[in-house]
Amino acid sequence: MLLLPSALGLWFLGAAKDSAPQHIAELRPLVGHSVVVQGVLTDVDTTSGMPKETPHYAMTIPDDVDDPAAGSTITAVGDETWGFPPSSDHPRRLSFLVVLDDPPHAIDHGPVGSVHAPTATTLATAEQGASRLTALWITAVVVFWGCTLGLPALAITLTVRRRRARAHAHARP
Repeated sequence: MLLLPSALGLWFLGAAKDSAPQHIAELRPLVGHSVVVQGVLTDVDTTSGMPKETPHYAMTIPDDVDDPAAGSTITAVGDETWGFPPSSDHPRRLSFLVVLDDPPHAIDHGPVGSVHAPTATTLATAEQGASRLTALWITAVVVFWGCTLGLPALAITLTVRRRRARAHAHARP
């Protein structure tokens, strides 16, 4: 009865364990090479047909960033909206995570204050979480197979003992 839910739980845990290294690989190059910048809505591009709006935000990379791109202005896009009639309800300001490459570009955005640049601490926390997930997954696999194989063997052993005890009790005069 618990075989299917425990197998599903093991599958979800394995999926989380397998995706953790990819998340770490995405974080590692961003540490020290990214900055969070506030963008201001400058334009909204509307496409007709199936009405789609794409907001454009302008942002200036702070001067205190140790990068040749410091002080430059870049443009990024926010979330597209679809529908009829087109919505003009776009936030005036968004936070953007900007990678300081050549050229700098935004890779993530969200409401002001919700986006954070990865640090060495967040990378270490992600690596520690990945190692914990791996250890938990290994433990879960051992427990799963121990229960899957051990409980039926225990049930058979106890049934045989009980039948032998009954047979032995009935055989006594």
